[in-house]
Amino acid sequence: MVGELAYNPERMYAFEEAGHQLYGLWAKPRFCYSTVGPLPFGHIKDIPYECWQERICEIRPDIIYAQLSTGAIDIAYEVLKANMGIPFVWHFKEGPHEAMKAGLWDKLIDLYTYADGRIYLNDVIKDWFQLFIPNYVKSVPTYVLDGDLPKADCFYSGTFAEKLSATDGAVHTVVTGRMIGLSPGELRALADANIHVHVYNENYISDSLVMSKFHKAAPDHFHIHNHCSQLQWVNEFSKYDAGWLHSYDSFNEKNLLRANWSDLNLPARINTIGSCRYSYDIKVKRKPCYCNVVSMWENVAWAFFTIPYNELISQLKNRSVISQTEHNVRSHRMEFTFDYHVPDLICFFREVIETVNRNRKIVNVWKNLYCA
Repeated sequence: MVGELAYNPERMYAFEEAGHQLYGLWAKPRFCYSTVGPLPFGHIKDIPYECWQERICEIRPDIIYAQLSTGAIDIAYEVLKANMGIPFVWHFKEGPHEAMKAGLWDKLIDLYTYADGRIYLNDVIKDWFQLFIPNYVKSVPTYVLDGDLPKADCFYSGTFAEKLSATDGAVHTVVTGRMIGLSPGELRALADANIHVHVYNENYISDSLVMSKFHKAAPDHFHIHNHCSQLQWVNEFSKYDAGWLHSYDSFNEKNLLRANWSDLNLPARINTIGSCRYSYDIKVKRKPCYCNVVSMWENVAWAFFTIPYNELISQLKNRSVISQTEHNVRSHRMEFTFDYHVPDLICFFREVIETVNRNRKIVNVWKNLYCA
């Protein structure tokens, strides 16, 4: 592994459980969540940066799995450029716009152009990158996978709790992370409909100036909670009727080239909320054509897409809709764990290895013919 692991890094232990040996060549952390080794779990063997080429030559790994966010681009590109003769897979977690702002576009597009295998966050961002990859190098193995899915253990830990709504008749919703796009005025409209919003995020809610505006708008319907660990996700978050994701306006007007970071990215909290079997809510004032969250969630029918808030409020208060959506979520929840995808991911790695070996044989045949 080359780069960093971001959220839910313990997912890598699923590889060890499947019988594989892992090594880690780590990037310099860009953010507080840019997880790198040494890791307090598993048996991942760290590779010192000072002698990484020599160490990799000693190990001779079957594949290089480079990942995950903008902070990993530099070291992943360095390894790719070194051309170690080992099949190289590049997996990018987020929308490309942060990389552009950081001056890393050339390296990012080279990683997707010259990698032996490409993993995309979702189908929409795959189409987006295909606009910039030269046609003559497009035929390499590809795979689609969210980059920081949690380990399945946290989905099995704990039991589902009774809904808060069962005791007071109100609707209770939860924000696991930053409260993006929900204004005090909109919170007031929710409160008037007896809909509560519960926020779990210690970093964000420490801003007392921001929080005071929400408290003032809905003093009895806005609640702040401490951090909730993974092992408590099911117990704690299953109390709520629905969870909030990013709420934003999209203006791409069905033009993929105009898609922005929010259109292409997947919120990390999707998987957190997915552990708890209930529905998602998202408010998109202008429903975009090229918005990955729309294309993904409509396939499993577990999200609400509403334009005006009165429609959202109506859906949240419709118990039959909530119940049906929750059933759909429960049927798919394990798909939002890394363990679920490990067998297919290993098959993909083997496909990449076989493709590289086959291409090398073809090149050697042509070399022999040319020399002859």
